[in-house]
Amino acid sequence: MKSNLISRILSWASIVLLLLFFPIYESFSSAGLRWAASIIVLSVIAGSGFLSYIGSKKEDKEINLLISSGLGIISLGIYFLRVYLEDLSLQKGGTAPFWITNLREFLLVFLVLFVLGSVFLGILREWERSSFENQSSLKGRKQSLVRDFFLGTGILLLILILANYISVMRNHNFDLSSKGVHSFSIEAKKILKEIPDGAEVDVIAFYPRPLDSTARNADGSSSLALKRIRPDLEILLSQLVSVHPGFKVKFINADVELDEIAEFGQVSNGNVLIRYRKAGATSGPYPEQKVGVKDKSELEDLERRLVQAFMNVTTKERKVYFTEANGERYSQTFQNLPNEKLVRFTDALSFLNFKSTGIGFQNNWPPKIPDDAEFLVIAGPTVPFSPEARASILDFVFKKKGKLFITIEQRGGEGFDWLLEAAGYSYTKGNLSQSPSRAPGLILTKSFRDHAIEESLSKKDTGIVFPYGGYFEQKPPKDPTDIKLDASILLETGGDVYLDKNGNGKQEKEEEKKNLPIALVLKTKSAVPVIPPTDPNVPPTTLPETKSENEGRIVIYSGTSWITNQYIPYEANYELAGASVTWMYQDVSLPAIAPKKEEIETVSLTDGQKRAVWILGMFLFPGLIAGLGSIYVIKRKKAGQKDAK
Repeated sequence: MKSNLISRILSWASIVLLLLFFPIYESFSSAGLRWAASIIVLSVIAGSGFLSYIGSKKEDKEINLLISSGLGIISLGIYFLRVYLEDLSLQKGGTAPFWITNLREFLLVFLVLFVLGSVFLGILREWERSSFENQSSLKGRKQSLVRDFFLGTGILLLILILANYISVMRNHNFDLSSKGVHSFSIEAKKILKEIPDGAEVDVIAFYPRPLDSTARNADGSSSLALKRIRPDLEILLSQLVSVHPGFKVKFINADVELDEIAEFGQVSNGNVLIRYRKAGATSGPYPEQKVGVKDKSELEDLERRLVQAFMNVTTKERKVYFTEANGERYSQTFQNLPNEKLVRFTDALSFLNFKSTGIGFQNNWPPKIPDDAEFLVIAGPTVPFSPEARASILDFVFKKKGKLFITIEQRGGEGFDWLLEAAGYSYTKGNLSQSPSRAPGLILTKSFRDHAIEESLSKKDTGIVFPYGGYFEQKPPKDPTDIKLDASILLETGGDVYLDKNGNGKQEKEEEKKNLPIALVLKTKSAVPVIPPTDPNVPPTTLPETKSENEGRIVIYSGTSWITNQYIPYEANYELAGASVTWMYQDVSLPAIAPKKEEIETVSLTDGQKRAVWILGMFLFPGLIAGLGSIYVIKRKKAGQKDAK
């Protein structure tokens, strides 16, 4: 009797512990506690099956309980194998091997099936045991057994509810969608876990609740569309808490909860704000970035944009130096020209954790660049640099592996050919016009090349307003070994732009439309040589990935006005300026995070296949079920007769 009681306790305990194990396991931060919990659960499940086996008669083994214990042990093994594969992927740099992702998804299906099978068979065995005891007990004993069984079932339901509550709070879930649209990929988790100790990342999503009254936002986005997005966002964003405890997720309806949005400035529904707070920080401004999501289609690329925003705001505070001794926009020359200044650009940098400082004659520049300089901005110099200053800049890039953000002033005398020649390019002045509806020299372009900078732009389809700029041309040196910088085109004018030689804004007969480069990305030469193609419309070979601290990086634009106070608020200018700066220290390749696009495949059946499906459904499956059921009934009947004898 005592052995039977212990067997029943272990049987129910194995069911309960197996269900609670998965949501509770990752709640323990200590590896020792995780090992202890795993050993306890495994021991209870194995002990339940073993005790049942040795305690039952030889001819009447409890097969259901044995199978239940076996499935439980296998499910734990599958779970630990998936954890090991995830850790293996996180340890590897770059993209996780494709086979690991597929294997984890394959194992997930079996994990769910084995857990459900173990629980179902365990409960079924307890029903069988209670039924058998009821048949061989007195009337009072029968009533108590039935009462105890229902009481135990009720307790199990309460435990299931508790397990579900823990799962919701910790946001543990099995994402069975084909592309994992409701969870973060391994590559994304690897990045999102890199939060400094004691720091916090606030994720504030501004969206109306499904039952809130409909309205239309100032930017034209429909509140009805935003309501449809919110449930999917809640599922995805709430998982950030389980990725790292430093994430704090909150949803606010910006149209209704006006008292909640005071600290966030000017915000509207349809945006997710990523804000970084360092350890001990009690007051702002904080580094932050907005990610816009207005409809379902934008959810496909949301994970990548969230990771990019996270990387931008959590980067350590860096000092950026603006040169101001050669008539740059940052200098005192433009203090009385508000539209030509870079105040909005420098404010944008401050939100990305960059501290702007000018260097000029008072800092011994030129030619000395500060010893602590890592990042240098040269915004539209009007006076050419001296040979000493040029040598300092080249040493800064090639020897110190510094970062340069350069914009060329078309009306100035500095074209940076002394730098561009190391990449096989040259700068050419010229009036670029697009259509009579726009002012001469002002163009709107959306012609981006594939690059990490371009991938982070959410408004790139609206285009870049690029006024009063020249363009770049390829100028390969006679000796290929003179190319010391790997070059790739970031932005072009597009095929509807022409060189307006007389500057009247009208296309003359001799003025042909051309697609010309207006932004280049340069990096110090990698180990694998990459020679620019002869055709400017052919993208260069993909450059090998290296760490940002091991290479000098340059982003150079053929115009300056696009980042001034007058034009930076237009279209995607603000985003492009910020993305160009943050890329300087970006080491992770965002293409590793694939878009979460569900692909629905349509399957068409032939007439023969339709007939086969009809025969299977009408005859084979019902016949198989009837046959197996008959065999089971006959075996149970014989067993009952044997017990009666």
